[in-house]
Amino acid sequence: MNKMDTKVSRRGFMASAGLAALGTMAAGMSLRAGAWAQSTDDLVAAAQKEGKVVLYTGSAEPLVIALADAFREEYGIQMEYQRLNSSKIASRYTAEAEAGQAIADVMIVGDQLLVDAFHQRGWLADLDPALVPGLADWPAEFKNPHSAVVTLNPHTMATNTALVPDLPKKWEDMLRPEFAGQIITVDLRSVGIVAFGAYDLLLREKGEDFLRQLGAMKVQLGSSGPAAVQQVAAGAAKLFFPCSTSQAFSMIQQGAPIEAVLPEAESYTGVVSPAAISAKAPNPNAARLFLSFLMTEKGQQILNTETVSPISAPGTPELKPGFVMPDLESSEANKQKIIELMGLA
Repeated sequence: MNKMDTKVSRRGFMASAGLAALGTMAAGMSLRAGAWAQSTDDLVAAAQKEGKVVLYTGSAEPLVIALADAFREEYGIQMEYQRLNSSKIASRYTAEAEAGQAIADVMIVGDQLLVDAFHQRGWLADLDPALVPGLADWPAEFKNPHSAVVTLNPHTMATNTALVPDLPKKWEDMLRPEFAGQIITVDLRSVGIVAFGAYDLLLREKGEDFLRQLGAMKVQLGSSGPAAVQQVAAGAAKLFFPCSTSQAFSMIQQGAPIEAVLPEAESYTGVVSPAAISAKAPNPNAARLFLSFLMTEKGQQILNTETVSPISAPGTPELKPGFVMPDLESSEANKQKIIELMGLA
């Protein structure tokens, strides 16, 4: 297993991507079609002949290493990886694609809009369920013609249980007087669009007044999600919203008095991470086999030790009722309004 290394902002990429590259899309997607094994029966043999698969991902490194070990043990195929956040994946992948270099076979990134934009440019392949074992049975709400969501990371109210014995049970509980000056959030003026998904859902379901009231709670601003949840663990704040399940879990593992609270009988959202295959993947059969492995019970158990499996694989955290996919297009449209309603303009 080898580890490879990285800079364009996601917004800069999205501005340049547009829809103008439709002419290159078909050419890009069909270029290596002949290299793909055409039946499930010979997929493993063809993948083993290629010998490796290269993954770009933002997943935690211990999970990536565990996936690599399990995939190698199962099929004798090496996995090389590059760990980057979404904006750095956008930068690196764009630079490579525009230079005509194909390095990554598979990507897993917590930004569906980015994946869709790459596909529009012809950089990601369409996925044929007949050629990717397991894809046909994957839940329809968690796939599209060019990607499959393999992990869900719900946005929660991470609450210090030592300071808040009566845990919040609904979103409106964040407006309780005891939380004035005690809620921490990320600075919405300096984060990517994925962080707006939870706020956008509240805006659409609870209305503008709710966000105005939340903003009036004198919220603290954290420099990042991990820094914010650390503040809750230290008692400097009582509640962090929106805190991903994995961020809360990182503190709980260290013994911090934190619970990741989801509202009862209400909608919630989170970060979804789709997996996709490069249209010019150097190892297209290993790429399809690896995607298939991600959708197996074993792959899901490894990938979702802290997050949620779209198929509720045994041994993974429960997908609680009320989850809705983040609407990142709505988040883009409402971004400035959310900033203003939260008193951050």
